[in-house]
Amino acid sequence: MKEMNKQSTTLRIIDRLKSSNSSDIMTVLGAYLILVIFFSIKSPYFLRVNNFLNIGLYAAIMGAVACSMTFINVSGCIDISVGSQIAVVGMVVATLSRLELPIGIIILGGLLAGGLCGAFNGFFITKIKINPFITTIASMQILRGIAYLISNGQTIVVTNDVLKFIGRGRFFGIPVTLIILIIMYLIFGFVGKYTVFGRSIYMIGGNAQSSFLSGIKVQKTKFIIYAINGVMAGAAGIMLTAQTGAGLPMAAAETNMQALSAVILGGAGLTGGKGTILGTFIGVFVLSTLNNGMVMLNIQTFWQQVIVGTVLLIAVAIDAIKGGSLKRKI
Repeated sequence: MKEMNKQSTTLRIIDRLKSSNSSDIMTVLGAYLILVIFFSIKSPYFLRVNNFLNIGLYAAIMGAVACSMTFINVSGCIDISVGSQIAVVGMVVATLSRLELPIGIIILGGLLAGGLCGAFNGFFITKIKINPFITTIASMQILRGIAYLISNGQTIVVTNDVLKFIGRGRFFGIPVTLIILIIMYLIFGFVGKYTVFGRSIYMIGGNAQSSFLSGIKVQKTKFIIYAINGVMAGAAGIMLTAQTGAGLPMAAAETNMQALSAVILGGAGLTGGKGTILGTFIGVFVLSTLNNGMVMLNIQTFWQQVIVGTVLLIAVAIDAIKGGSLKRKI
């Protein structure tokens, strides 16, 4: 009987999420189409295949971490340290490259470094029970400092040709980083929709206490999510280092907010329990297309920051209104 009640509760939550998520996806998809139409009218160079491939090329960094951050947000947590994680990974990858190690070891070292960063966050959040926001603020500072310490604040040039190909190369005309990004989203989409682990994340975000009582190992699941997020930051760090051709201790300073913005735009609320990988994927391309279009229109950098911040504020406001904030007295 207990097992039947557990399954019934799970199905009710999932069914409720499906209708909500479908609405969010259609909303962000509509916003993306409006952007494409607007920039196509304003710039004769925008609506070209090569331009969209370039958007995909540079969307990979933000997209990689936004992918796993979706699971973190869905679980009701947050991580604002991914930019610093990417910087640490970049320095590790560049250092291993300078030692002329095989590409497999370089990539493995980068993913391992990212995974350790994520596990660091997960440990303090799930074992020491520190608030995720406070934990990741602290780790953001700690990891950024480590990135500078690795090379004493100096840039490390990448010499590995295979690594450079990963960042800048194309396979049948399609950027390698875009191919990697699509594979990532297919895997995470499958996990989120068709596995017990993925459904557990939604259950935890919907009601952590009920999830615990129904037998879900809440803290263990959260730890795994943060470790996975670190690995994805590792992948993003490898791709960024490969694209720039160097390890930069100041790299990815804005990736935290960019990735979080993409996740929220994609329909994942800050309170947890909802969001989809597909929605985040579209959200990533909304922001990447917005940035690309503003550059094409020669909009001043300062105004670009204002516009992107405004888009995020509107997205959060819409999420709050949908959650019934206007109906509350306090």
